[in-house]
Amino acid sequence: MSENQQEPVQIPVNGTDSEENDTDQAVIEPEIMSEEEIAAQDEAEQAEDTNENDDETAESQNDNSDDQQDASDDKDESKETNWKDAYVRLYADFENYRKRTSKEQDDIRRRERERVLSSWLDVYDNAERALTTLPEKEGPWYEGFTSLVQQMDKCLTTFHIKPIDDLGKKFDPKRHEAIATCPNPNMENNTIMHVEKRGFEYENGDIARVARVIVVKNPS
Repeated sequence: MSENQQEPVQIPVNGTDSEENDTDQAVIEPEIMSEEEIAAQDEAEQAEDTNENDDETAESQNDNSDDQQDASDDKDESKETNWKDAYVRLYADFENYRKRTSKEQDDIRRRERERVLSSWLDVYDNAERALTTLPEKEGPWYEGFTSLVQQMDKCLTTFHIKPIDDLGKKFDPKRHEAIATCPNPNMENNTIMHVEKRGFEYENGDIARVARVIVVKNPS
């Protein structure tokens, strides 16, 4: 074959070789979604975001709930402490009130008893004085006054009260009331020489009524 001659060009039959080349050089096209699929995907993403937000909110609420529970516990403990303190103060105030009231009532009863007893002892003194001044030591008058004085003595014994014999004893300002002083060479100074009104005492030694007396005061 000569140099000027060209090789014959082969024309593909039925385009077989061309199809094979096109297949080797094919490009994958992106998948095109419909509007419904896009909307469904957006809803799924929104639902996922919502679930994440709900989880974060729930976790935050749990934290807040724990904080609130701790605060509530502290508040309840503070209320209990305040209640106990208030109870202790109220109990102490009530005890002080009860003791003060009891003492006041005892003082009132004691003063009233002393007032009644003082008046009654004056009657007793008059009955004894009438008995000693009766001219006759016998007869119905004497027997009547004697019986009356004896009944009064029994009444004093019932109340655990007895008369005091202070004649010749040393003067005691807690037990005696000096109405006068008088010299008496036969007796020591500060000695009771006369009893104007007898004193009375309880069995435990407390004074029911002080005695009115005249005390010896000799010149030095």
